[in-house]
Amino acid sequence: MSDDPEIRKLEARISNLESQVKFLLHVNGLDLSALRDASDEELLKYYRDVVQMIGLKEEQFDPEIATVYAELFLQLSEYELVRLQPIVEYEHTWEPFYHFCMKLMTALRHRKGFSRNEELKNIYALLEKARKNLRDAAVIMIKKYPKDLPKAAQLLLQEDLAV
Repeated sequence: MSDDPEIRKLEARISNLESQVKFLLHVNGLDLSALRDASDEELLKYYRDVVQMIGLKEEQFDPEIATVYAELFLQLSEYELVRLQPIVEYEHTWEPFYHFCMKLMTALRHRKGFSRNEELKNIYALLEKARKNLRDAAVIMIKKYPKDLPKAAQLLLQEDLAV
């Protein structure tokens, strides 16, 4: 780091631009899925973590947690969710991920100063993109595995038919 004020300004602008580019890559789905080659144990760990996180209260979610999980949700596809089915012995493995994504979005919206905080709004936009990704995978799975369809799944399917 330099003591020159002009160089400091340039460093700050570069840092800000790098952050924005990273965010845009995530939002536009241009990042590649690291989960495609994940082990069954790793997928199960994510599933269990999400199931446990659902039980926490909204005020326990920091924006950093929302960002980490949004990035995970963006990488989940039908393929990973189907791989989880025999492991957890449940057909609708998308459900906890979708539910937790919605919970994170609600927690962010309820944070004080949300409407004036660009960082929180960017994280919310990332979560919205992730929610749509999860929803798309969920709709495919709901249609393929309609047995024991939970109410949340029925609502997603109705939303899909309305579009």
